[in-house]
Amino acid sequence: MTQEAARKTTQRTADGMERTAALVGVIVPVYNGENYLQECIDSVLSQTFRDLELWLIDDGSRDGSGALCDKAAVQDTRVHVIHKKNEGLMATWIRGVTECRAPYLCFLDCDDWLERDCLEKMTASLAGGDASGKQVICGGYVIEREWNHTKEKKGNAAAPGVYEGERLRRELQERLLGNENRTLILSRCMKLFSRELLLDNLHFCDPKIRMGEDVSITVPVLLDAERVVVLAENYDYHYRFVSDSMAHGYDAGMYDNIRRLLDILHREMEEKKVPNGHLQAEQEFLFLFLLVLKNEMRRQNVPEREVVSRVQELCRRENAAERIRKYGKPIRDPVNRLLSFVMKKPSGLRIRAVRSVFLLQARGSRKTEQ
Repeated sequence: MTQEAARKTTQRTADGMERTAALVGVIVPVYNGENYLQECIDSVLSQTFRDLELWLIDDGSRDGSGALCDKAAVQDTRVHVIHKKNEGLMATWIRGVTECRAPYLCFLDCDDWLERDCLEKMTASLAGGDASGKQVICGGYVIEREWNHTKEKKGNAAAPGVYEGERLRRELQERLLGNENRTLILSRCMKLFSRELLLDNLHFCDPKIRMGEDVSITVPVLLDAERVVVLAENYDYHYRFVSDSMAHGYDAGMYDNIRRLLDILHREMEEKKVPNGHLQAEQEFLFLFLLVLKNEMRRQNVPEREVVSRVQELCRRENAAERIRKYGKPIRDPVNRLLSFVMKKPSGLRIRAVRSVFLLQARGSRKTEQ
């Protein structure tokens, strides 16, 4: 599909007729989500804001998810379904962006759900309430922990309000990256985007990125935005945290992943001509590297010497002590402070001591989940 064709706000129906797209398109990548998908679909179709369309992009699901998508399309004409071969999460939501012609888009993962007035609040914050301008509306979310039925609210660090012009540049765009508590949540979810912004920046998306893939699209989009709204006390997106999720296991490719992401961030900052862009990217890499060390420290059922050797190798490769000196910022999180302690001097003694803390914490977490 050409860029020109993708930017049209009309789309052709199954009977060959053209129709004007809704104001908002909700894109849901679907893969083996039959246990939660119906709740996700219902939360969109029951929105108090009605000028929407729901795009369910089935990424080759092997369970009953595809049938649930088709059933929803039969029951509500606002639902559009695409079944495709399995290509991964990024390729799936990108397909939604190119197919849906609504001028504003938001994303929802298939095991999450929205409050009924979520889109009403977001669209009310658009300039003039219409589809003009390059805008991003940012909300927060609630972590829903399934195993112990607890909830935790997560909001943006930036103060609520409207950011335009010099304020947007100074307070958001030059502070997007490299902070322990990010200025804005960089997930593609819990936001309303001008579709034009997404289309303009899809060339930064790399399907080989698995961790931080949302960062690679939200950063250039926010840098191109002419108006950003941070909603106050907004926790309308519910993120379902499943304890056995793959996202929380050991990732052997995490280091290579964040290295690839760093290259993309540098390219984005250079293309967007952000004055402190390269500094932001390097400071962001420092915090991502702490996640890499955490990933290694939590490894179980492997000899301790293997963990020590791997951590030392990574710290040498990145000249960790020098990175801390050059790009380090004050760290408040106790876990990150322990990991930075290792980075400054990755001796076997320090690594073993910090790893023992992680293993004790992991055992305590398992008991809590039982």
